[in-house]
Amino acid sequence: MAEQPRVTDLLPRRLPAYFLLLLLGVALIGGIAVLASWVPALPLFASPDGAGAFDLARTGSLASWFSSVALLAAAVVSGLVYSVRRYRTNDYRGYYRIWLWAATCWAALSLDATAGLRLDFQRAMTELTGTPLYADGSLWWVVPYLVLLSALGSRLLLDTWPARLSTAAFLTAGGCATLAVGVRLGWGRAGDGPDAAMLAAGAEMLGCWMLLVATTLHARYVVLDAEGLLPVPEPEGDDSPASRGQETESCEGSEGGEWVAVDAPHPSPVPAPRRRPVQPEPEAEAPVGRKLTKQEKKALRQRLQRERLQREQSQQSQWG
Repeated sequence: MAEQPRVTDLLPRRLPAYFLLLLLGVALIGGIAVLASWVPALPLFASPDGAGAFDLARTGSLASWFSSVALLAAAVVSGLVYSVRRYRTNDYRGYYRIWLWAATCWAALSLDATAGLRLDFQRAMTELTGTPLYADGSLWWVVPYLVLLSALGSRLLLDTWPARLSTAAFLTAGGCATLAVGVRLGWGRAGDGPDAAMLAAGAEMLGCWMLLVATTLHARYVVLDAEGLLPVPEPEGDDSPASRGQETESCEGSEGGEWVAVDAPHPSPVPAPRRRPVQPEPEAEAPVGRKLTKQEKKALRQRLQRERLQREQSQQSQWG
């Protein structure tokens, strides 16, 4: 069992693998778009419900399945990032917990992409309030999505900022999701035709796939950081090699030859003084007005020997 691969071993370590992952997603999205434009034209799918699986505007199509799978995979990878990030010793405030929230959010979005829960929520709120707010009532689910994803995305960007590739992928995913929502709401010049549905579905699928690529890239960064394989930047300050080199160059040409910056010697630590324990003074015994017996002399001699041994042992321990 010790030789079995770990879960983190499944993450590719080389960046070309992630480029191939991105190309695979783009190829799959292009294939789904070609099928959606070609299959409904066949006589076999001439009925209105015949091309339901290839209708990009419907819930339960290939496009929604692709988005659901990508979101579910992103949730799994976010859980992996959480399991590795939680052991970082300098994360005193527990910022790693944002990845647990991210995994939960991506799983909920995966369920919504397949089941269309946002549409049911839209119809329920429209019937309860009696107003669609805007157009067909899409704002009932757009506003909660916008608030939740903005708060979560901003916090994720702060955590992924040192990894520039994953940050760029997250921003690309957010831009694609914004484009998909804007086209579905009828903003811009996209209109309501099949081209608008294909643009919205394509942007949504690309956004979900870019989210998977971003979380996978950041999982690679977190694992490499935990293994100590990332280059550590040198501090730019008075103790950095660059500053020491500048000090050396500035001292050249002065009288007495060339000056070389040398680290100050480190003195040996001085032992901290400690207070000796105060020994309780023996109580003065009352003088005896008679001669001691043999037994009393023997007991007194033994007691004096014990006290002397105790003093010698205490002195040895103090010197040691």
